[in-house]
Amino acid sequence: MATFRIHEDLEKENRVLAAKKVATVGGGLKPQPQQIQRSTFSVLNNLAGNKRTEGLVAGEKAILKDTKLKIKHPVTTKTKSDENNVVPVNQAKAVFKPVEPFKTFQVYDDSKENVTEASTANKDDTVIEGKREPLQELKNVELLETPMSVSESLSPMSVDKSVALVEDTSLIPRNDRERFFEVEEYQSDILTYLKEAEKRHRPKPAYMKKQPDINHSMRTILVDWLVEVCEEYRLQSETLCLAISYIDRFLSFMSVVRAKLQLVGTAAMFIAAKYEEIYPPDVGEFVYITDDTYTKTQVLRMEQLILKVLGFDLSVPTTLVFTTVYCVMNDVPDKVKYMCMYLCELSLLDADPYLTYLPSKIAAGSLALSRYVLDLPIWSRMLETNTDYSLEDLKDIILDLNKTHQKAESLGQQAIQEKFKSNKYMQVATVPATELAEDTFDKMCKSLAAIASAVSETESSSTVPTAPSAPLSHNDSMREMMSSLLFV
Repeated sequence: MATFRIHEDLEKENRVLAAKKVATVGGGLKPQPQQIQRSTFSVLNNLAGNKRTEGLVAGEKAILKDTKLKIKHPVTTKTKSDENNVVPVNQAKAVFKPVEPFKTFQVYDDSKENVTEASTANKDDTVIEGKREPLQELKNVELLETPMSVSESLSPMSVDKSVALVEDTSLIPRNDRERFFEVEEYQSDILTYLKEAEKRHRPKPAYMKKQPDINHSMRTILVDWLVEVCEEYRLQSETLCLAISYIDRFLSFMSVVRAKLQLVGTAAMFIAAKYEEIYPPDVGEFVYITDDTYTKTQVLRMEQLILKVLGFDLSVPTTLVFTTVYCVMNDVPDKVKYMCMYLCELSLLDADPYLTYLPSKIAAGSLALSRYVLDLPIWSRMLETNTDYSLEDLKDIILDLNKTHQKAESLGQQAIQEKFKSNKYMQVATVPATELAEDTFDKMCKSLAAIASAVSETESSSTVPTAPSAPLSHNDSMREMMSSLLFV
């Protein structure tokens, strides 16, 4: 396109020069040589008109003859009117440069450059330390991780991979989800929003009574199979929780026959994987895990039906989300966290009674029971402040979780137990369940309430301290002791 514009400009220039020439002849004026200019494209036109043979060197002719290249020059097209409008150029001042022979592109080889740089570095012995040439690696430089680097391995962008780094990962969150909740300024706002969101889209607790062809045991078998699917394809635990939430919400509004229950679970897992995973499995993989019981068309149609029934409201907080929030806010040890996750996944097997509880309450009860099983104080004032649940509020859920934990080894579905027996989760499934009776729980609640009231009384009746060197009074020592007990 640019060639034709240049050609038009050339025509205009030639016509203007021709008009000046006519005016000069008619008026008797002499044209000034410096005003007559010759463009490079006119020279190329003349060279092209002579078939590019007069300006070529013998060596260039040989190259063109050997290579037999056909070169097109769109600028060389001209008409008779153009020939008439061309102004002759002063031949004495025109300098014709020989056309350079055609050169092919060369492939860049960085190995030669490296060899050249290495030889140059060896020859040059006067290079000052601390300076380096461009494109050379930095030597003996400490590599620092960016704030968003969450992997333990070195980045491919590391300049010097020979440097062995010893990183302290004890204070670094292990994934982006925990790093997101590490923002202390917004933790309370995030938790408030999640508690509001969990109430919007809840499955009906007694939906199984309206199902004509399925029951609770079939749902338990389906959940156990989905756990195996997640372990087979190495999906996140959040994907499993979301899929089961979609299943319960779908079954709350739609009746399903038992032959299609596995199809509902497969499509729900497919949706959850696309929502949560970075690289979700293909629909063909989900057809394969059903042993070709269903086709791709059936899975995709069920996916459309589930999305239509759910109204595309897929962002629902699960028990794992609240577990992560509580553990980050309260700096919970890893083993307690994994035990809490284990209890939360055990609660997924039974729709009754766990669908009657909010996910935030299930997570808080699992955290309290995990601390009790691992010989830690069952609750504290800090946990009560951060979770907005007192120990008395969690009585029902803690007792139900304790029953489920006790019968976990005797269940016919052992996928969750095998999952948490691995070293990845510190083998928390091998920890024996501790029996927690209702009377024992009531005693713990009364003792904790008594300690809290005593602390509040001592704080209200405390006076200004006398002297810094004076020993602590009995009330002060009791207050410090009780405060330490509450904040364990």
